[in-house]
Amino acid sequence: MSGYQVPSAPATHELVIKNSRFITSLWPVSSAAEHQQHLRYCQQEWPGATHYCTAAIWGAPNNSQAYAMSDDGEPSGTAGRPMFHVLQSSGLGEVSVIVVRYFGGIKLGTGGLQRAYSQAVSEVLKCVTTTPKILRKTAQINYDYGDQSVVTHTLQKYDAVIATQEFTDVIEMQLEVVADTASALQTELTNMTQGRVIMTIADEAS
Repeated sequence: MSGYQVPSAPATHELVIKNSRFITSLWPVSSAAEHQQHLRYCQQEWPGATHYCTAAIWGAPNNSQAYAMSDDGEPSGTAGRPMFHVLQSSGLGEVSVIVVRYFGGIKLGTGGLQRAYSQAVSEVLKCVTTTPKILRKTAQINYDYGDQSVVTHTLQKYDAVIATQEFTDVIEMQLEVVADTASALQTELTNMTQGRVIMTIADEAS
C-alpha cells in the first residue's frame, strides 16, 4: 500500500443505550505503549466505569502485528472484536479507541452489546479529522560537492526528507524517501549525474 489515513487529533463521543453510557475516546497512536497510555488516561478521566473496552491499530491498517483488542469483562466477543472490525473497515491506521461503559441497570444481551460497541466506534469515527500517512523508506547517498545543486533539486522533486547529513571530503546523507517513488528517484539521481550518485534503499517501508 502507498499510504493510509491517520487521525490528526483526538476525538470523543457519548452514546446512551438503555440507560448505559458508552463514552468513546479516540487517540492517534503509533505504538502499543501509546495505546496503554490512552487506556490509563480514560481510566483516570472516567473513573469507576463498569468496563473499559479497547481496540487499536498502531501501524498500517493491514499490519496484523500491530493491533490489540479487549472485552474488559464484557462477554467474550461482544466488545473488543466488534470495535476492532469497525476500526479496521474504516481504513485508518495508527489509531486507538477506548469505549468506557457505565452500566445503566438494563442488560443488552450479546447481540445488543455487539451493536452498541460497534455503534460507539462508528459514531466517534464520524467526528475524526484525518491526514494522509505517506510510507517512506530509508536511503543513503554519498556525493561530491560539485553535484550538490542537481542532487538538492532532485530530492525536492521527489519529496525526500533529509534525516542526517555529514560534510567531509564528500557529502553523506541519510534520507527518508517516498516508498512509491523510491526507485524512480534512484534512477533519476544516477542519470542526472552520469552515474556518479548511487542511492541505496533499505527494504523496509515505515
